[in-house]
Amino acid sequence: MPERLRCLELQLLLNVTARGFGAAAKGIWFLPYERALREYAAFTADRENVDPARLRAAAFAAGRKIRRVTGLDDREDLERLIFALYRGIGITMTGRLPGEITVSSCYFGRFYTPERCALMSQADEGIIAGILGGGELTFTERISEGRRRCAACFEKGEERK
Repeated sequence: MPERLRCLELQLLLNVTARGFGAAAKGIWFLPYERALREYAAFTADRENVDPARLRAAAFAAGRKIRRVTGLDDREDLERLIFALYRGIGITMTGRLPGEITVSSCYFGRFYTPERCALMSQADEGIIAGILGGGELTFTERISEGRRRCAACFEKGEERK
């Protein structure tokens, strides 16, 4: 993916995250990709009093919009889209959606405490659930806990906002 497109993706993600945090978004789309990643990580790493449900709801709405805009409906196409979106923000994910997934590398793992990682997983759950039409993401291992990978399961379920 071209650098400008990755920076735009990060900006859109920051906008969604800022809505979920109840905070103002800052502009990062014009920065070099590595700096934009660092800025996003810094923005998300130190916010206080974040409501996980609000964060998930903002991400869910964004996921629904992504699905609507792309016009994709096939499960495999949606899975490829999700994995590509995550690659664009420095997260390498493999597996099946719904089903078991593994994150072999995560740019944010070095910035987040386990607690912040768990909070930000609400955004992941929201985006994935929005794209797939509902579901829940449950982690059993996290890089932020000193593990070599993240292991999780996304189970398709009822759509909840």
